[in-house]
Amino acid sequence: MIRLASFLFMTTVSLQAALLQSSTVPCDTPYFTAEIGDCELIYTEANLPVARTAAAVENAMLPQYDKLYGYTMDETLYVGLLSSHNQIANGFSTPYPNNRQINYGGGALMIDYFSATSWLNTLLFHETAHNYQMNAKDNPVSGALHTVFGNGFVLLPWFTLPNIVESSFLLEGNAVLNESWHGNGGRLYSGRFKAATLQQAKAGLLTPERVYNAHYDFLYGSHFYTLGGFYQYDLANTYGMADVNAYWKEHSYEWFWPFFTNSTTRRTIGYDFETSLRTWADTMAAEARDMTDVEGSPLAATQFYTPINSDDDAVYFTVNATGRSFPELIVYDKKSGRLTRESGSYRTGKVVRTPEGRYATQSSAYTSPLRIEAGLYTEGAHLIDGTAGRVIEGYLRDGTPVYFDVPASFDQPQLFVGDSFYARTNSSVFIDGEDNLYYFVQGEGKTRTLYKNKTPLFSLRGHYGNVSGVDSRGRIYFIANTPHGSGLFRYDDGKITRAHPADTLFEARLIDDTHALAAVMKHDAYTYQQIPLETIDETPYEVTLFFENTGENAPETNTTAGAIGLEHPYRSPLELHYSGTDVALGSDSDTGLLYTLSLNFADPLTRNALSAFVTRNVDAYTLGGMRYANSEYLLQFAVTAYGVIDTPERNATEPAPRHFGFSAEAELPFWQRGYAYGALRGTYYQDYEADTRTPISVALPLARSEQYGVSMYRNALYALTPYSAFDRGDAAWGAEAVLERDLSHEFYLALGGQYSQSSADNGLDARGVKLATGLADKLKENDPSTVIMPTLRDTTYAKSALKADAELRKVFNLSAYFFTFPVSLRREALRAGYAYYDLEPFNPSAPHLYTSEASAGLTLDTFWFNKLPLPITVDYYYSDSPLASDRHTVRFGLGIAY
Repeated sequence: MIRLASFLFMTTVSLQAALLQSSTVPCDTPYFTAEIGDCELIYTEANLPVARTAAAVENAMLPQYDKLYGYTMDETLYVGLLSSHNQIANGFSTPYPNNRQINYGGGALMIDYFSATSWLNTLLFHETAHNYQMNAKDNPVSGALHTVFGNGFVLLPWFTLPNIVESSFLLEGNAVLNESWHGNGGRLYSGRFKAATLQQAKAGLLTPERVYNAHYDFLYGSHFYTLGGFYQYDLANTYGMADVNAYWKEHSYEWFWPFFTNSTTRRTIGYDFETSLRTWADTMAAEARDMTDVEGSPLAATQFYTPINSDDDAVYFTVNATGRSFPELIVYDKKSGRLTRESGSYRTGKVVRTPEGRYATQSSAYTSPLRIEAGLYTEGAHLIDGTAGRVIEGYLRDGTPVYFDVPASFDQPQLFVGDSFYARTNSSVFIDGEDNLYYFVQGEGKTRTLYKNKTPLFSLRGHYGNVSGVDSRGRIYFIANTPHGSGLFRYDDGKITRAHPADTLFEARLIDDTHALAAVMKHDAYTYQQIPLETIDETPYEVTLFFENTGENAPETNTTAGAIGLEHPYRSPLELHYSGTDVALGSDSDTGLLYTLSLNFADPLTRNALSAFVTRNVDAYTLGGMRYANSEYLLQFAVTAYGVIDTPERNATEPAPRHFGFSAEAELPFWQRGYAYGALRGTYYQDYEADTRTPISVALPLARSEQYGVSMYRNALYALTPYSAFDRGDAAWGAEAVLERDLSHEFYLALGGQYSQSSADNGLDARGVKLATGLADKLKENDPSTVIMPTLRDTTYAKSALKADAELRKVFNLSAYFFTFPVSLRREALRAGYAYYDLEPFNPSAPHLYTSEASAGLTLDTFWFNKLPLPITVDYYYSDSPLASDRHTVRFGLGIAY
């Protein structure tokens, strides 16, 4: 039997979909709102000073962005400034479910990454650019659809918002350009990212197929920001900011097929994308010839970078050499030159050695279901006591911590020593063996001053630079811009010299007075190399962007503006706004036409959502109803009421369907810490396929899950879910267990087991342990005791069921990327599986049915039109079961993961 399921675009409404994912942790502190023109700020009382600054920025920025992007947004912009219960170094912008941006205050975790003065302003400048990019709809069709459907998905996701399928190379690159335009610094001032761009140019990798696609090669997704930012800057330098930003309004005209980047670029600047990219690539390649690199063999390499750290005895950091495996802790002994490696479950971040001698990484993670906190995490992601809410830079000799206080650092990092405030800083802090603190402070404009303790030593012009170390003679080493990237410099008694000729050094730690261990930018990895220290008569290079001198600089903000207060509490259910109508079509080779229409309402923090839906699913049932979900509190829940509009043909032995029904689900997480999660989950479900079935279930999912880099599958998963289900006086109980493990070289082993037992006396009227095919979503049944048997002919029931399965997967990274050809191949995976079943019938005199399935599959990770990931799967099953639909079964799967 061959069955094909294909979906053009399905946002399927399930009677049990996943619980709503809030932008905040549950039971967060109260929020307040204030309207600032066409913008609504959402903030906490503690963030009131930050909100007032944001109001001043938005007051000045939105009118300027209106001019630059050539239009005014047709949706209110919601700007969330989240509480310190959510200590994440990130922000995001999306037109769904509302035109919004969510900004988190953990920027001190990435203090040397952005080359910016204010983390808050960087978020506002960058994310608001995304809002303008994605909300443009300069065509009559999208405008008309928006009038009725809002920013919903209609048939295809780009019909209402054409620009959402544009490559992140242009989306993120343009946002980096705009973040660097306001006098706040930005990634265009970073020598590290200039070196990365030149290395890619030198290797001939600035090609349309390489930069425009989301690929699994170095620099991975960061190339969108790095390379995209410098490409956009080159365009703006030639054509001006307004012409470059006008691309988004112009591109939104292509509502039906918005994959014509060449033609839109030609209409905007007079040249197509490929020509403009080639011109820029040639310019970068020419400059790259003047760049000096580090020769010699590296001591270590990584695909994803985390900062170096050191003390008097050693230099230490973490690496992920393949980009797909467990991280390794690297410790370089300064005296012996010996390098040790230890693989482990390390969180991503700068390594710090505690006074007790333990190595931990500075990161953020869940410390409970109610908190995401920055701090020091040991191997296994265990938070060290006393470090929550702190970005630990190191310790004084007496064990006193030196750290950035995260709740106080939403705008700029606030440095503390022990419990006392010490200074505002704009770089990481180096602590020498005498407890002296060294750091940079950004002053007025581009004045960047190095401090020793609280004494200024010298200033340079720029936004980029951090301290590398102090030698035995008191000479201070630091990273700063060079003409072609980033380099190592030395400050010695009032004089600055260059300490190494390479333009590819973006971080370093001293080994002794004559050598350092440096992080080196290469075209295919970040490497760690030992370098000799020299004396070169050269000072840091001042990066000057064209708009600093052409009058195209952004308007100054008045920080005294935006006198907002606490008059308007944010009450989540009252903040529901119409967020669009989704219309989706699909097909199934057996069922035929599939569709979903969903009318959606949500609040900007996505704490609650309401939808009215009509859907025809793969079971050939047409349902209509309402669903409400809430994740504001620790107890998260969703309820659905539905009616059956149409049913498939049934035979006489099948139970009658239900005409109206109700389902409810709730989850109470009681353990969420690092990689581990535990919750109590309950569901109630009135089955639409059988009007007698009303299962109630209780489950206790416990799991520890790890996935690193760009690994296709989890590197480790240990999960156990005991459960009970009750239906019409019958009880079922059992458990499901899963173990998945990375075996190295991208081999993955998955083992699973499930046992379900029912107290039912017979299988009539849909009683007992349910066996289902799995073509329809297992979760829709709200019955964890259901056992999935992929080759099953029809849904059936048993007294008990045991399933044991094993699967071996191998990922290959054969890739072929294209720009004008519509399909690229990113990677592929082969799998081989075996499942064994022990099915107990209701008749005690009848023997158990022992049966098995063998399977093999191929997954192709294809990428369509440079934007849409579309996995294609082919699975073959062999079954010896009399319950199987056929002894040999082949399934094709095609779906858009968007």
